[in-house]
Amino acid sequence: MKRFTCPHCGEPSFTPLQKALAGSLRSRGKPCPHCGKRCCNSMASIYFSTVVSLIAFVSIMAIYLLSDNSLPYILIMAAIIAGSLLLNFLFNMFFGKLVQPIRIMN
Repeated sequence: MKRFTCPHCGEPSFTPLQKALAGSLRSRGKPCPHCGKRCCNSMASIYFSTVVSLIAFVSIMAIYLLSDNSLPYILIMAAIIAGSLLLNFLFNMFFGKLVQPIRIMN
């Protein structure tokens, strides 16, 4: 299994699942098992999430406005939402890099 390196200590210490759950730059991030400092996903994650969410929003609005709002269309809209969340999760899991969070800790 591929390991991702910590931006603080340079050790390959994050699994893909830990990287996917690290959060964005404004989150607290996940602590590195080796050095204990927190890491999160880079700006590429935010850009990708914005584009995918915008595409999902536009497609849901088009389906809502152009359909008769029966059950199959509602299920399609739910599938679009679930698909966008899954795409964002998979992008965070396998692509991009880990960086230091910009959130100010107390």
